Amino acid sequence: DADRNNHPLRFHRMVLLLLALLLAACTPKKDRRSFGTILDDQGAEIKAVDVLYSHPEIGDGDHIKVEAHNATLLLAGEISSEEKKKLATELAAQIKAVDRVVNELEVMPAADAGGRFNNAYITSKVNTKLTTSNLLEGFDAGRIKVLTAHGTVYLMGTVTREEGKAVADVARDTGGVKKVVKVFDYTD
Repeated sequence: DADRNNHPLRFHRMVLLLLALLLAACTPKKDRRSFGTILDDQGAEIKAVDVLYSHPEIGDGDHIKVEAHNATLLLAGEISSEEKKKLATELAAQIKAVDRVVNELEVMPAADAGGRFNNAYITSKVNTKLTTSNLLEGFDAGRIKVLTAHGTVYLMGTVTREEGKAVADVARDTGGVKKVVKVFDYTD
């Protein structure tokens, strides 16, 4: 406990790493990424949040969502200036396990609690539709990462072009979705 009080950031990182390992153990069996890649992606997400929010220029008025898949890091949400948006890309690109940064941050005030709730609600609706619809034979919706900001749904995962189109169509046909952005890795 004394060590935790002396090094709260180290304790925080250890808790996040433990959570990442537990989440990795719960990933779908049909994930097309290797176990090592899954761990690298989860580590990149944790590192990105740590690096971004510990930088003195990123502040309370900024709301950055982070997702990683196959060494691609997606940044979405709100940031208060173009300079900070560029800085976020530069900081994220320096993370060891990141090969590509897709910066979809919008320069605007951070979403309020209602806006964040609406984004979470849209994400849950898209995930539910993907899980319950019979898109394609043998398709595992658990391989798709869904993130929503301002009614824009971002889709990540390793898919065939046919799967990517089907997933995007389901997302597009979900109430409240204004736009769909595919950040897929294609297998064909």
